[in-house]
Amino acid sequence: MEMTTAGSDIVLLVSDNVWQREGTNITSFAPGITPIIYEGEEPIADDILANVNVAFFSSDVWPERSRGMVLSIMKSTHVKWLHTFSAGVDSPFFIQLMENGVRLTNSSGATASPIAQTAILYMLSLSRNTRAWFRHQDKHEWKRHSFDELDGSRLAVIGLGPIGLEIARLGVALNMEVEGIRRTPQGNEPCPTFGFDALNEVLGRADWVACALPLTPDTKDLFDEARFAAFKKGARFINVGRGELVTETALVAALQSGHLSGAGLDVFATEPLPEDSPLWDFDNVIITPHSSGASSTSGLRAEKIFVENLRRYINNEPMRNEVNL
Repeated sequence: MEMTTAGSDIVLLVSDNVWQREGTNITSFAPGITPIIYEGEEPIADDILANVNVAFFSSDVWPERSRGMVLSIMKSTHVKWLHTFSAGVDSPFFIQLMENGVRLTNSSGATASPIAQTAILYMLSLSRNTRAWFRHQDKHEWKRHSFDELDGSRLAVIGLGPIGLEIARLGVALNMEVEGIRRTPQGNEPCPTFGFDALNEVLGRADWVACALPLTPDTKDLFDEARFAAFKKGARFINVGRGELVTETALVAALQSGHLSGAGLDVFATEPLPEDSPLWDFDNVIITPHSSGASSTSGLRAEKIFVENLRRYINNEPMRNEVNL
């Protein structure tokens, strides 16, 4: 691939907010770069996009302004490289770009801390039945109830990418007995870790199961009726991966039967979650609108990853988090 001299051949499609924060930094090492600034919510005119060859899909345009940015990227027919603020790249939009030869990098790790902390929040809230406390508070009622501790309970973390590793680390810090599942155990994980051939065995002894897997053809509907049957009776399920990892009818059935005693869910097969979904009505289910990583700083971390990758791109160095089709 031909690289540029100080970014002189780079025409960068970038949001107004990102350029305001990072423009000075970018031009310090790429003084010849030409920014095309995405403002408002509408796609940029075709003639302005004609020479764009690098684009950054940043978190500040999601979700209100994302349609205009996506259409602008799709109309930029000379794009060679796209960086996205997200970790997941299973959208057909990203797949189509890669099939067309566009290099893709993601921001894996940028949201690991807030997502992992949200997963722990689900566990703390479900174990303590905080919903009952809130109901009593709303009614000005002084009522007490006992609760389960996380200390000593067993946590299975399914998927040990940056998010799963952070969930496991926090679980260990809370004195939980943590086990992990990943495709290829590395030996340096913060907990005993096994391959997917041991998945049902690990599920069968876990009080808590936290799923942080990406969506791939072999993980779609991984948690189906048979998989939930392998869970320890009374276990609780946390999903901060992708909604399509779960057969939702099977999850509902496991909750209705009492085989699962609760769930914390941030992602769903259909988003927004339909109003008639039975999941809304369980007292022992916490639902959040795909926002477990929506901290005020996670998007800024993604911007730093992009800026670092832009420097590497200009210098013809390997970029962080490059995605292979």
